[in-house]
Amino acid sequence: MSEIVVERVERTYRSGARTVHALGPVTATLEAGRTTAIVGPSGCGKSTLLRIIGGLDRPSAGRVSVRGRPATGGMDGVGVVFQRDLLLDWRNILDNVLIAAEMKGMARAPAERRARELLAELGVADFADRAPWELSGGMRQRVAIARALLCDPWLLLLDEPFSALDALTRDQMGVLLQKVQQTTRTTAVLITHSIPEAVFLSDRVLVMSARPGTFLDDIPVPLPRPRALGLREEPEFAAIARRIRVQFERSGVLTA
Repeated sequence: MSEIVVERVERTYRSGARTVHALGPVTATLEAGRTTAIVGPSGCGKSTLLRIIGGLDRPSAGRVSVRGRPATGGMDGVGVVFQRDLLLDWRNILDNVLIAAEMKGMARAPAERRARELLAELGVADFADRAPWELSGGMRQRVAIARALLCDPWLLLLDEPFSALDALTRDQMGVLLQKVQQTTRTTAVLITHSIPEAVFLSDRVLVMSARPGTFLDDIPVPLPRPRALGLREEPEFAAIARRIRVQFERSGVLTA
């Protein structure tokens, strides 16, 4: 079933007297319950496209429909994880997660039970009463994921969620995220610069050109789940990663 339909979407901006063509046109159909990674160079419009899908920005041309309706701000059932965790230092970890429930007017008791379940699943239950500044970057990002999942979203938008983390923590978070996504069967869209991360976490990779970003390739990732980090050493994984790199080389994003 198709849940997100992107039809010839473009985005332009005014910058003084100049018009900047940031994105498109791009067209894609995203299926329910699957993870789609969008990988491309800086400034190609990846995050802009994610915001348009989430109803946080509007296209200059084309349209996006989500479950048969135009994508608009305030859509129900959408969770977002940004590059920065955006935790509030004056609230403890549990209360940071519960912000999502408060915004939706959910009762405290069931929301707190669900928040504690998610914190446990993400390995940070023992820190529920701590302040955000007492946690490492990876732990803070786990809290941000718990907050995004609290209200059981059907759509999870991930805007380079691990790019600020060290390599080991980033690998660990990737394993953790794909386990959570498999459990919840949430439809997910992941923005990343990392080719290995895109392949490891997704069922499909959309490869974007430099600005204005268009799709260079649409690559299925038929690798078995659940996935362990050792999968990255397998020939099938390497072949998909190589196909992405070749697209970047042909378009001039990478030089061989």
